[in-house]
Amino acid sequence: MTEETTNTVSFKDKEYDVADLSERGQALVSFIRSVRQEAAGFQARLSVLQAAEITFSKELEDIFNEPVQEELA
Repeated sequence: MTEETTNTVSFKDKEYDVADLSERGQALVSFIRSVRQEAAGFQARLSVLQAAEITFSKELEDIFNEPVQEELA
């Protein structure tokens, strides 16, 4: 027995079979999926950058909190 997978999309609480859409409709579904994947990648990258910013800020705070050493002339 083979399992048949359907390619559907939800729009305004209704399910649509992508195969039943026009070529343009299918292309738009593909574009939207691609944009969502790209956005998820950017979101993951943003999370990494935000974590780096926090780490760098904490390190800088440590430097600011170090006792000041006077230079000997």
